[in-house]
Amino acid sequence: MAKHFSQKDIDEFKECFHFNVKSGKIKSEDELSQIMLSLGYSPTGEEVHKYFTKSVSGEGVIEFATFLDIMYEHSQTENCSDEILKAFLAHDVKRKGTVSTKELRNILTGFGDKLTTKEVDTMLREANVPQSGELNYTEFLRMMFTPVPDY
Repeated sequence: MAKHFSQKDIDEFKECFHFNVKSGKIKSEDELSQIMLSLGYSPTGEEVHKYFTKSVSGEGVIEFATFLDIMYEHSQTENCSDEILKAFLAHDVKRKGTVSTKELRNILTGFGDKLTTKEVDTMLREANVPQSGELNYTEFLRMMFTPVPDY
């Protein structure tokens, strides 16, 4: 699967893989899920189960090369930024390109993987989002998905 990813991506996957599984082999669905979540993907429990049962070796483990196959397959179905943009659009009934921070708080604390009020406050503060008013979600997404330099 190296042909589907850049060397930088492979290095990132490998670092995360070995950080999370010291043995060098994924032994459970929970480990697979944790690594994928750590890499910024959001697989469902059903997807993780499918990937694990399909990919586990006769020894009951998944090695790194097979993990790359899983990541490639999953990357073909998941596009986080598009999914989040669609969610914002669903709440932008006036099509202004904005959503109220109050509505954003309700979404983040009430749906899906619910965040706590403290987590939402921290996220908004770190993103320099005002506590009230309107949020330009296109700019917000651009900022959230722009990698932070590691230097």
